[in-house]
Amino acid sequence: MLSGLVLAGGESTRMGRAKAALTLADGRTLLQRQVGVLRAAGATTVQVSIGSGSGFMVEGATPVADHVAHAGPLAGIAAGLRAAPAGLVLVLAVDMPAITEVHLRQLLERTRSARGVVPMLAGQCEPLAAIYPSALAASAEAWLACGRRAVHTWAEDEAGKGNLLLWDTPPDWSDAFRNWNAPDDLPAR
Repeated sequence: MLSGLVLAGGESTRMGRAKAALTLADGRTLLQRQVGVLRAAGATTVQVSIGSGSGFMVEGATPVADHVAHAGPLAGIAAGLRAAPAGLVLVLAVDMPAITEVHLRQLLERTRSARGVVPMLAGQCEPLAAIYPSALAASAEAWLACGRRAVHTWAEDEAGKGNLLLWDTPPDWSDAFRNWNAPDDLPAR
């Protein structure tokens, strides 16, 4: 089974407002867009990782609260993997609006039933648009319990164990991972 997880639990301090609620030119919020992209890529269920105090939701998506507050994206991934049905979980950060269904399907082509895939771009791991086996929930939780929070380090460690494939993406993916962190990142209207 393939499920989806939108990482939307950040505090958006650099943006100055909740990124999940940012409105796109077509009238949808970033959160609505990302849920739609996950569904279009084949996710049968979609969860939204939320931090403390965030309340943005989308119809048809289930909220999943981070179990470790202020621990970054790894906390959202851990909570989402724990709550997901057994299988693969397609993870997508709410602030990556250039990722498309086509990108996600290319990732899916490289998975196995018990092995996910994390894209690499120019030698760097891009773990916030990746596919993880739900069985890695305990591993992510253990990292958090030890005070480790770097998602890329965790993903690289799991790749070394054979649980994830680190896949070198084609050059045309260079813009796919751009995220909206600050007002200057937003497109002009």
